[in-house]
Amino acid sequence: MPANPFLASRAYAATGLETTIADASPEQLILMLHDGLLESLHRARFAMAEGRIAEKGEAISRALAIVTEGLMPALDIERGGEIANNLAALYEYMITRLMLGNLQNDATHLCEVARLAQELRDAWQLLSARPVARAVLPAASEAVASGTRASVSFGAA
Repeated sequence: MPANPFLASRAYAATGLETTIADASPEQLILMLHDGLLESLHRARFAMAEGRIAEKGEAISRALAIVTEGLMPALDIERGGEIANNLAALYEYMITRLMLGNLQNDATHLCEVARLAQELRDAWQLLSARPVARAVLPAASEAVASGTRASVSFGAA
């Protein structure tokens, strides 16, 4: 039996997540990133409401990393055209709102980002079975191999 069951369960969860990531389609990876973003925003708002500044900062940092290291690099501006450019601009806006929410300790900004992220997630869910989604994403396995994997694994860390 491991000395610390909590650490063993975290290691098991991380292994399970890595297996899920390795088997996921590009669209599923984007959905996972949005899920992680929404979870981080929920944690940030909860920590903010309870005055737990360090936890709020960690959760917002995870949310920022998911957007900057996961969602933005997954865009293929050349093949995605206007849609990819609009998503890039929206991600930049979300980054700004996350930073303002953190600096001003204002959950309104985090709620706005959560609403936008949920709308994007819902759209990706609908598009995941359609070929148009592939035009916006590069080979997601390449994006994961080049660093997105770290931002996807934040939910299990």
